Amino acid sequence: MKQERNKIVFLTQSLGGVETYIREIVLNVDKSKFELIIVSPFGESINDLCENQNIKHYTLKMARGFNPLLDIKTIWQFCQIIKRERPALLHVHSSKGGFLGRIAGRLCRVRSVFTPHGLSYLSFTGFSRNVFFLLEVFAKRFTDRILAVSHSEANRLQYEVGHKAEVIDVTLNAIDVTGSTPMYSNIDKGSDRIMHVGTIARLTYQKNPLLFIEVAKLLIDRVPNLMFHILGAGLHDHLKPQVDALIDKYGIQDKINIIDWGHFSGSRTFLESLDVFVLTSVFEGLPFSLLEAMAIGKPCVVSKCDGCNDVIQNGVNGFACMTKEEFSNSIFLLLTNRELASNIGMEAFNYVRTHHNIKIAINSIENIYLSNLKRENG
Repeated sequence: MKQERNKIVFLTQSLGGVETYIREIVLNVDKSKFELIIVSPFGESINDLCENQNIKHYTLKMARGFNPLLDIKTIWQFCQIIKRERPALLHVHSSKGGFLGRIAGRLCRVRSVFTPHGLSYLSFTGFSRNVFFLLEVFAKRFTDRILAVSHSEANRLQYEVGHKAEVIDVTLNAIDVTGSTPMYSNIDKGSDRIMHVGTIARLTYQKNPLLFIEVAKLLIDRVPNLMFHILGAGLHDHLKPQVDALIDKYGIQDKINIIDWGHFSGSRTFLESLDVFVLTSVFEGLPFSLLEAMAIGKPCVVSKCDGCNDVIQNGVNGFACMTKEEFSNSIFLLLTNRELASNIGMEAFNYVRTHHNIKIAINSIENIYLSNLKRENG
């Protein structure tokens, strides 16, 4: 007799890193046990994923900011999907999708697992930060289970937002590392070769692209044969005018290459072209771009922030920095010391293979799903 699969509906308002997370689950989950359905805004790559994997996909428009009328409409529409599909469990992603999805789940009496991928109130300051923080606190009453992607995220959920420790599980973000090999071999062609430093980041407050430009300015003054690249423009470019203005101010237009975000498959090629990978984020859940860079042995320089702190051991498998001077000095050291860069890259490669392997992490995620199904059925 064929075993009935457990139907799980995913809801997300964000793409980018959240899409990567969903992709890894879709490609690795035991499909004899679980049937997945995805609800998200329109996105070409997630549409392709669902089509290729024969997964039902509902397109649902959601407002990024606080929009009560559209938010109520979204909850109602998601409730209609829940009633139609009758899932055993919801897995709701990102702050907005997680907020609306938890409310819809409670209204429809379906348990939900919430994964924040970085808490949205950290993207704001002053009054706006307080508003979004209070919304997250309000959503506690609708929360059944939390699946955090890093220990730093779990700590904020417990000690800042006030969730009880017993409702929080942690499964670190993970990627497919099969077939990955360290390929750090760029800085060996002599001082005349153009060297490349890059980041994968939207032009938003969270990703802090202005700090990346400041770091670039410091390094260009020290290393003339250097190019900087930002992959991620064209997706919520809130700081695009400020980024362009700062580049113009420093007169480094010919040294900064800003690339529109295209298909997901382009990120691997981009990372392979770099000598050093950089993240200047204010906060993260646990960045997939960092894991992907480490998985091919690229030396990485990152912010000392949530998410990155869970991965980078300063001076061992990368560098963690606070100021533009620290970023500049760390990148300069890697660009001018090939042995150090190679050792850092190899440590990063080994760390990701050991701690962030999706083939291992998927078992933890499946067990969390099953334990919540048992609670519902029990």
